Amino acid sequence: MTFKYLVRSTFFISFFCFLTTASNAQVYSNKESSTFSFTLGMTSSNLINDSVKYNSAILFSAGFMYTVVFSEKFNVGLELLYTGKSFKDANKIIKYRYFYIDVPLYLQYKLSESVRLNLGAQYSSFTNSKIIVIDSDANSGVKIKPYNNIKPSDVGVLAGVEINLNQNFSIAARYTLSASTFFEEKNTNFGVFQFSLNYAVYKTHKQFLNRHKENK
Repeated sequence: MTFKYLVRSTFFISFFCFLTTASNAQVYSNKESSTFSFTLGMTSSNLINDSVKYNSAILFSAGFMYTVVFSEKFNVGLELLYTGKSFKDANKIIKYRYFYIDVPLYLQYKLSESVRLNLGAQYSSFTNSKIIVIDSDANSGVKIKPYNNIKPSDVGVLAGVEINLNQNFSIAARYTLSASTFFEEKNTNFGVFQFSLNYAVYKTHKQFLNRHKENK
């Protein structure tokens, strides 16, 4: 409970400090300095170190993204996502679906104006889960019922790439791995591949963290 409280407190304090800094900045640039976007994608998940071997299944993720220019080569990104992580047994009779609120925080390295590499961390909090069982006796052919969660919370590490398609749309791919995989080998951990389409709904030219790049 103490670690969970510390993670949440650190996140909210950092975010508050970031907003405070942003509100005081009055320098503008001819390039976008921050972007707010919607994101929608799909996930393919694995269970690592689990006693039963499951196959990956496809589910979805959706939420918001906010990126800020940090320097000429780096951006800072923050997201709020509702993410589904799904598996199925070898016989494909039962599907397991777990839903989490994810908060990724990462650094973007700009290979070019259109291509960025992402590296960072993610905090996840469990919301609900269910199993879907194929049942010929049911009217719909399946039975759906609640199921126990695997991890009430999770801290992960992520790496990925984002590519601009045009001014407003970009595609992104990333892999997120439970950090406990590296020091708790016997615990069940998540490995999640995520592919998403992002739509930028708002951009600003106000400089937040990179104020020395003022353009006259």
